[in-house]
Amino acid sequence: MEPVRSRCLCVRVPAPSHAHIQEQLAFIARKEGVTLPPPLASRVALTSQRNLRRALLMLEVAYVQQGPQLKEDTQVQPPDWELYTAEIANDMLQEQTPKRLYQVRGKLYELLGNCIPPELILRTLLVELLRRLDDELKVGIAKNAAFYEHRLQEGQKAIFHLEAFVAKFMAAYKSWMIQTMG
Repeated sequence: MEPVRSRCLCVRVPAPSHAHIQEQLAFIARKEGVTLPPPLASRVALTSQRNLRRALLMLEVAYVQQGPQLKEDTQVQPPDWELYTAEIANDMLQEQTPKRLYQVRGKLYELLGNCIPPELILRTLLVELLRRLDDELKVGIAKNAAFYEHRLQEGQKAIFHLEAFVAKFMAAYKSWMIQTMG
């Protein structure tokens, strides 16, 4: 890769701004004959995390649910796999047993089977967990996630590393709960 890179000009393209995403959504909606209220376009742009492809997919989901006359109060739904990952995080926080680990493993297999990249699963799972955890645990969990993300890059089977992260989290969370709650 280095010999090719030395002969090329590397250009870094920043992610589009929220305003640019809103403009593109309005342009596409106008071309498709869909009414897109500006508040809805703004919510889609904010929810898309500056990812134009994701914003277009969210607009398409809203169109399929509502039809060509979108309203200001139309719900912006995140992708199904993100909702499923949030469900996995909820399962991990509810119960820390081998049975629950087995159930979570099955859900992770389902995500991997639907071609969701394992690094993205791990990152989304970490964000969901950090949103719900006490500050005392956040640093350790983030370190574990970084460790297992590195292992994902080096290893062969993604499910092993994802499951190891889940097991490590469940053990740490359960010991913290016992320590604080008694």
